[in-house]
Amino acid sequence: MLRKINRRFIGGVVLALLIFSSVSAREWHVRKDTLLKDCLTFSTIERALANAVSGDTVRIFPGVYDEYGLRIPDQVTLIGNGYVHIRGELPVTVDCRTSNETSTVDFFGNGRLENLTVTARNMRYPIHSDFSSGNTRQDIVNCRFIHYGSKDLYDYRKKHGLDTDSLFIVQSAWGGGTKAGDSRIFEDCYFESPMRAFSTHNNVDFHKTYGASTVILKRCEMISHGVNLDGRPIGFRLPVVIQSLESHTVDRIVLSGCRINGYLCFQNYPTHSVWCDTPNLKLVFNMSGSVGRLLDQISVLGKLPTWYPVIPQETICAVNDGIQQISQGKAVKQTKEGVALMTSADSPNLFLGVVLENINPGCSGNVKVGGYLPYPYFSGLMSVELKEGQGLGVDSLGNFCLDEKSPVAYVSDNKNITFEEEK
Repeated sequence: MLRKINRRFIGGVVLALLIFSSVSAREWHVRKDTLLKDCLTFSTIERALANAVSGDTVRIFPGVYDEYGLRIPDQVTLIGNGYVHIRGELPVTVDCRTSNETSTVDFFGNGRLENLTVTARNMRYPIHSDFSSGNTRQDIVNCRFIHYGSKDLYDYRKKHGLDTDSLFIVQSAWGGGTKAGDSRIFEDCYFESPMRAFSTHNNVDFHKTYGASTVILKRCEMISHGVNLDGRPIGFRLPVVIQSLESHTVDRIVLSGCRINGYLCFQNYPTHSVWCDTPNLKLVFNMSGSVGRLLDQISVLGKLPTWYPVIPQETICAVNDGIQQISQGKAVKQTKEGVALMTSADSPNLFLGVVLENINPGCSGNVKVGGYLPYPYFSGLMSVELKEGQGLGVDSLGNFCLDEKSPVAYVSDNKNITFEEEK
C-alpha cells in the first residue's frame, strides 16, 4: 500500500510541475500602436523585461523604440514581429563615463534574439554581451546591429574644450566576451560600425570550469567604415576583431558563409581555433586595438608562429612525397603523390604554396595554397624589409626571398603575402 501511495504522490508531483512550468512560461507583448493594454501588454520594452522571468518570451510589435540600458533576464527570448527598431541614443551633452558604460541592450546570460534591429549612437554598443556566469547559450537570428558612432558627442566635447581622450573608441556593433563553456550562435545577421562591426574576446582560466567557448556565425555580414571616433578615415577596415586573453583553452570561432569587407584582426597572440570560409581574407595582428594604425605583426606572433587560421578553400592537407622533413614556413612544389620541398633549382611553375606545419616524409600536413597570409608565416622573410607590390621567390633552402625575376608570391598591403599578382 505504501508503495502505491508513493507512486501516486510522485506522479502527482511530476504532473503538477509540468502544469506549473507550462503555465509559468508567458509571452509578454510590447505595442506602440494601440491604447488598449492588458496585464501582458506594455508600451515599452523596458517594462516588459522588468516582468519577464526565465522561460518567458517578449514579443515586440512594429515600431521604433527609443530605449537603452535594457537588460535581458536569463533564459528570456526577444522576438520582433515585423520591423522592430530598438534605437539607443544619448545626447551630445552626456558625460564620458555614462557614454562609455551605456549600451542599448545588455545581454549577459542565456537567451534568444530574433528579427530585431538594434542601434546605438553616442554610447558603448548596440549589444553588449559579456559577464556571463559561464556555460550559457545565446542564439541570435535575423538581426541587424548598427553603431552610428559617437562623432556628434566627440565634436560637441571638442568644441566646448571638454575631455575627448576618455571616450570609448571602438564603437563595435556587437561587443562580446565569452566565459567558459559559452556558446554564441548567429544566423543571417548584419553588423555595421564606423570601426569594428563584430568583436569578441575570451576571458581567463576557462580550464578551471566548463572548458572552451564557441562562437559561430552563419551567413552573416560585417561592414566597417574604417573611420575613427572623430570621423576621419584610419586607412583600414576592421570588420571582425578577435581578442585572445588567458583562457587556457582553444576556444572555437567559426565564420561560415560570411561577408567581411576588410581585415580579420587579432589582438594579442591568438588562442582561438579559427575556421573561416570567406575567400581572399587578409589578416592583421594589432596589439594596440583601435589606434589609427596597424602595428607590425612580429611583436605579436614571434618567429614562425605555430598558430594559423583555417580557410578551407585556400588550405589543403598534403602528403610529404620527399625524403626530408619540410619545415613550417618553407615553399613546396606539387608532385604526383603530394608535395616536396621546393628550391631555386625548380621551375616557378611547380610552386604550390607554403607549409603551415612541419611535415615528415610520408606524413601529411596543411599547406596554404591561395588567398593571403601575413609574412611571419613565411620562412626567410622575418629580417627582410618588405614593400607592397614586391615579388618573392624561393632560395636554395626552400625559404622565401625577394625575387622580381621569377616570383611565386607577392607582397600585399600590411605585408600580407599572396600567391597571385595583384592588379
